[in-house]
Parts: sequence; structure tokens; C-alpha cells
Amino acid sequence: MNNLNFWLESFDKLRVERNPFKAHIIADSLNEHEQNQYAVLQAAFVLANGAINQDQERLYGFWLAAINNNLSLSNVITQAQAVDLDALRDGINLLEEKGLVEHFLVDVLVFTRLVGGLTDNLKTILGEWCQLLSLNEVQLNDVIALTDHILGIEEPKVVKLTPTMELLLTNKIWQEFYVKPLTKVILTNSINGGIWSLEDTISTECDINLTNTVVIFKNTATIKQINSKLTLTNVGLINPVFDLYNVAMSFEQVVAIGEFDKEKKITSFTSNSTPDFSIKKSKFELINSRCFKFKDEESKGLFDTTVFKYCGNEYLNGGVASYKRGVKFNSCEFSECTANIGGVLYTNILIINSIVNCIIDNCHSHLKWDDLYDAGCIYCHQSEYSSIADSNINSKISIHYVDDCYGSRSFIVNSLVSSNMYYYSYKDELLVLDDNSVILSGLTSRRGLMKSAGVKWWSND
Repeated sequence: MNNLNFWLESFDKLRVERNPFKAHIIADSLNEHEQNQYAVLQAAFVLANGAINQDQERLYGFWLAAINNNLSLSNVITQAQAVDLDALRDGINLLEEKGLVEHFLVDVLVFTRLVGGLTDNLKTILGEWCQLLSLNEVQLNDVIALTDHILGIEEPKVVKLTPTMELLLTNKIWQEFYVKPLTKVILTNSINGGIWSLEDTISTECDINLTNTVVIFKNTATIKQINSKLTLTNVGLINPVFDLYNVAMSFEQVVAIGEFDKEKKITSFTSNSTPDFSIKKSKFELINSRCFKFKDEESKGLFDTTVFKYCGNEYLNGGVASYKRGVKFNSCEFSECTANIGGVLYTNILIINSIVNCIIDNCHSHLKWDDLYDAGCIYCHQSEYSSIADSNINSKISIHYVDDCYGSRSFIVNSLVSSNMYYYSYKDELLVLDDNSVILSGLTSRRGLMKSAGVKWWSND
């Protein structure tokens, strides 16, 4: 009982039992043989940097338990010392097939940098490794940045939710080392840098300013904000939920990603009495969540140079946005978005220049008019002339009442439209497509795509 190693080993075992690491991504994605293969290859790289020291050995106790309790460090080390060309080839194939290359490199760097640095031998090996697996400089920098956070060696000011960082953050094992809890006090001060986690709903009347930051929302925790401003610049949001009242929004270079339970009918950004908003150079991929719901009579704001992909909920109207009138989109791209009605937009009135220089591809509604016709990507109760301009739309459009389009005043101008447009009420003299749109769409008539259907009355769901 007087042996220090006994005490340390005992406490480590108790920690694994009482406070284990979060599960490693391979705990569920690989079978037991593959898990052993991954651990052995990782240990081989660590051994290339020198013998395993006591700190690394203790860390292995937690790391292996986060993968599979049946893994034994002594067995892993023995196999790692005997890794040959065939084992290396099989390991590479496994990592590439399962999309684990970047995760593996994080695991290697955490253990090797834990002892203070990399030997010249390991630097050479890792350089060849990255070339062999075609890891580019951007990917490698993201891996290094995350290990900086995990080890607390150097905390970079700028954190971008790049595709590589998105991938890395899906592995929760190291999150307790690099994710900081986001509290009300912290949130209501300007935040620049870091990766934060929102565990519980926060309500505030203070301005929120986030820069160079990633925020992970857990368990549909919500930021509720009133009578203030929300400013996000170079910010990554994972599973975001905002409830805003009288809040001006300014987003630039925001990346919002997530996957929600569709039965919960989540809207990621709900805004009421919106003073104004500007959202530009951003990207939204929010599976099973409607992106924006504006509850105002008129919402004055612009989405500019923004990409929406896989957004929407089949039970809610408007996959990207639901609003009464006033919202505009310029130079935006929409693809694979869905909703009950209006895979992209659900609006009462589509005003002049609502959609300019945009691309809409393969967006649809779950509801069908007359049980036959997909309600499509855009629903509006009524449209003004030149509502859609200079755009490419290959998904269906639904209009309850076509009006204000006659002579040179067309609903769609200078655009390519390749899918049907459904209407409930439509005057024969009204024009939907201008001459340029007719030519671009390969049609012979301005009414060539119009089809009568039981398009429903707009409602503010």
C-alpha cells in the first residue's frame, strides 16, 4: 500500500470506471478486429517517436477504454512492435475505407506531442504518410490546430468550421479537453476564438458578438435573445437553435451544420419583430431543421452569396425560410432542401427581386397538390412582377394567385426554369415568363409551364 505506482494505477482504473472518456468514433463504426487493427497501427506511430512513457501509458488506459474494454495495452504494444508492410497496407486501407485518416492522425499527434514534441524520425514518417494519403496543407493544419486545443499547448485565435474540422468534431473522445462550457456571463461578452459547448438554454437581453469561434449546441439547448443584436463573424454552429425577439442579425462567413430529430420539428433560427438582418458568405446544412422562420408582417433583410444544402423538415413549411413578405436572396445556392410545402421558401407575397442570380436544384415538398403534384421548391400565395430574376430553377414552383404580371411585367425574368409551375387562380392575360426566360427554358409560350392545381391558401404556421 506504500507503493506510489499502486496508488496511481488504482486511481486510473477508478477514473475509467467512474469518469471515462467519451466514446471514440471507432467504438461504433468498427468491429473488434478493426478496432484492434486501428489501435495497433496508432501505437506503431507512437513508438516511432520513442518508448512509451508513464504519462502516455496512463492516457492509453483511458483511450483504449473509450474504444473497447477488451483492448489490452500490452497486447497492442506487442503487435505494434511487429507491424510489417502488410499490416501497414491493411491499416491504410481501413482508414481510407472508413474515413478515419484525420481522426487517426489526431490520435497519433495527441500521444506523441504529449511528451513534448516529435522526433526527426517521426516527422519524416508523418511527412511521407501525409503525402501517401494525399493530405493537403489545409487538412493538416486543421488536425494540428485541434491537437493544440486538446493539449493546451497553444490555443489558436481563429477556429474555422472547415470540412476537415467538421469531420474531426464528430469524434467526441477528446471534447472534454478542448470544448469550453458556454455560460450566460461568457456569452454576453464578446468571444473571439475557441470551441464552446452550450449545454443548457440561455436567455439574455445583451448583444451577442462571436468571432472566429465554434459553438456546439447540445440536446436542443437554445439561445433566447431579446431587444439586442446578434453578430456572428467567421463562426461555426453545430445543431444551432436560436429564439430571437427584436434582434438585429448580422452574419458573415457563418457555417451552420447539424442533424436533428425530425419529429421535434426544430427551426434553427426563429425571429420575431426583426429590426433588420444581413446574412452573407455563409453556408447552412441543417438536416431535419427549417433554417429560418420570420414571424413579422414584413421582414426586411438579405441573404447574399449563401449556400443552403439538405435543409428543411418534412413537417414544416419552408425548408430554408418561412415568412410573410420582404426577405430577399441574392447569388444564393439551394440544393436538396425539403419541407412540407416549399422546399426552399414558403411566403405570402414574393416581392420584386426576391430571388436574384440564384440556383435552385432538386428541392421539393412532401405535400402534393391533388395528391399528384409535388408542391415544389417555392410556394407563394401571391407574387409581384420580377420576383425571380437571372436565376436557374429546376424545381417546381407553386403560386396560389398570379397577379401584377402583364405587358412587360413578368413574374420571372431572364431565368432558366425547367420544372412546372402550379397555380390556383390565374388570369389568361397575365404573363409568367418574360421573353428571355422563354428562350432560356426552351419553351414556345410564356405560359408553357403553367398547370392548374389545388394550391392551398397561405398560412402562418
